[in-house]
Amino acid sequence: MSLTDKQYLQINQALFSLTHAYEARMAREQRQIETGLSLADRAVVMVLGQFEPLNSRRLSELMDINPGTISVYVQRLVEKGLVRKEQDVKDRRNWWLSLTEAGQNAYRETLAGAIAYTRDFVSALDATEQRRFHELLLKASRSLGFDWQ
Repeated sequence: MSLTDKQYLQINQALFSLTHAYEARMAREQRQIETGLSLADRAVVMVLGQFEPLNSRRLSELMDINPGTISVYVQRLVEKGLVRKEQDVKDRRNWWLSLTEAGQNAYRETLAGAIAYTRDFVSALDATEQRRFHELLLKASRSLGFDWQ
């Protein structure tokens, strides 16, 4: 049996609430850590840390963000010393993006924060529910074209 429109709306509202709560908590913790990284910076660092090296086009695809916006984010991270751009020796039009040592540190810090927060917000679920929630979110993400490792 399919869900009602009201139930679909409740799912939408719950996802919005979770996203908003996540962003608010990360923003608060970011101020405490005073790294100077925005949530967008941390998102780019997380994706690069998982899939590097990437070019801007692939990074844009993975994050489903406009290539022009990705370029701005990447340039900001290059200026902060967190991302390195290296020209492809076979195709000089292509630039490979990877994390510097400082970027790797930011990646580890960002992952630790994300894991701690996620552990907190799923703590209301028992272990079986947490595993099922994980399976369902991955399945829903894949249906939208995202396949996170």
